[in-house]
Amino acid sequence: MKIAIDAMGGDCGLTATIPATLAVLEAYPDITQVHLFGHETAINNALDSAERILANPLLRQRLQIRHAEFQVNMADKPAKVLRERSESSMLLALRALAADEVDACVSSGNTGALIGLARHCCGTFEGVRTVAICAQLPNLNHPSYLLDVGANVDCSASQLYQFARMGCGLVSSLYPLDQSLGQKPTVRALSIGVESGKGNQAVTDAVALCADDASMDFAGLIEANQLLMDDCDVIVCDGFTGNIALKACEGTADYIRRYAQQALSENPRQSSGVEQSSERLLQAVQTARFNGAVLLGLRRTVIKSHGASDATAFQAAIEKAIILEQGELTQKMMKQLS
Repeated sequence: MKIAIDAMGGDCGLTATIPATLAVLEAYPDITQVHLFGHETAINNALDSAERILANPLLRQRLQIRHAEFQVNMADKPAKVLRERSESSMLLALRALAADEVDACVSSGNTGALIGLARHCCGTFEGVRTVAICAQLPNLNHPSYLLDVGANVDCSASQLYQFARMGCGLVSSLYPLDQSLGQKPTVRALSIGVESGKGNQAVTDAVALCADDASMDFAGLIEANQLLMDDCDVIVCDGFTGNIALKACEGTADYIRRYAQQALSENPRQSSGVEQSSERLLQAVQTARFNGAVLLGLRRTVIKSHGASDATAFQAAIEKAIILEQGELTQKMMKQLS
C-alpha cells in the first residue's frame, strides 16, 4: 500500500506530518511507500533531525519526496489553486491519487479546497451530487459516524438519504466481519427530538426514505445529547448542524480532559486502581484518537485531518486511511450506492 501525504498542510505542517508518517511506517510494515508532497529542502531537513530516522535509517527507504513549490493557504479557493498554484502540495498529492500512483491521500489543509480539488481530480460515484465529510464519534460500545459535518450547509431529503447510504458503505468497510454475518448498519437522523415528525421537512422526508431502504437498519431520530451514548453506526444531518454538533462534542471532551488533569494534579491519589481508571478516562476523551474525517462520495480514499492536528492526531488520520483501504472502502461504497 502507498499513501500520499500533503506534508505542508495544516497549522503545524512538517512538525506534525513528518513524526506522524514515521510512526506509521514503524507500526505498519506492509506500507511499502509514503509519498511526501511538499518543499523538498524543508522535508529533507525535517527528516535529517527526526528521532525515528536517527534510530532507524532504513525508514527513509520507504519514503519518496515529491517536490511542490507551493502550499494551499487556508483562504484559497479551489479555482484559484487550479489556476495559480498547480504545483501545490495538496493538488499534486490528489493528482497522484487520481493517477493510481498511491492508494489514499491525507491532508490537514484547507477543507473547502481539499473537497473541491479532490472532486476535480478523483471524481464522484455515479449519482452522487455532493461530497460529504464524515467524522468519527466515540461511543460507549463502538464508534459512530456523523455526516455531514461541514461540506453541505443546506441539504435536501434526498441528500440526507444519500449520506445515510454512504455512511453504511463506510461502516461495512471498517467492520467487514459484521457485514459477513448479515448485520445491517444502524442509522439515525439527528433532530430536535426523537418523536416521529420532529424536525424540519427535509429531515422528515429523509426519515421516510431511510425507513424504506432494506440495506440499512433505520432506528429513527436521535437528539444531540445522545450522540456519544446511543448504540448506532451512522448519524445523518446537514453540514451546518453536524459541524456545530461535532465541535460541541470536541469542546466538551477537551473540557473534561483538562478538568480531570487539573483535579489529579491538585489531589494526587496513591491508589493504583484510581490512577488506572483516571488514565482510561483521559484516553477516552482524547479527541486526537478520533481524528481524520472521511470525504465520502469520492471514487478514491481521501482523509481530511483537523487543521490544528499535532503529530498524534495526524497519525490517527493516516491510520484511518490505511484501515479504509484494507477494508476496500471504494469498492463497498460503489456497491452500496448502486
